[in-house]
Amino acid sequence: MVDQKLGFCTTADGVRICYATVGEGPPLVKAPNWLTHLEYEWQSPIWSHWWVELASHHTVIRFDQRGSGLSDRNVADLSFDAWVSDLEAVVEALQLESFVLLGMSQGGSVAIEYTARHP
Repeated sequence: MVDQKLGFCTTADGVRICYATVGEGPPLVKAPNWLTHLEYEWQSPIWSHWWVELASHHTVIRFDQRGSGLSDRNVADLSFDAWVSDLEAVVEALQLESFVLLGMSQGGSVAIEYTARHP
């Protein structure tokens, strides 16, 4: 299995967000769904095969939203707008101009709101 690379960025309100990149090709950003942990999810028998397959054709970018995983956990703002801000911070840190945005479960609403704000 290929290795993911971890990086960090900071949101406008000072929250440190951990993101992972793996693969080569057009960028595909996954909006987090519920609680995540980049390292555990990468090794999970439920998720790992998805990321490996997607990474064979894309640069897959995932991140732990505020309050979970490797991102800052003790944060004051856990609102929907803050989750969208987390996605904005990752996109800005990686200087992405065009990318596929994948949203499942809770991540679906975050992806829709991000798309509405950044047509």
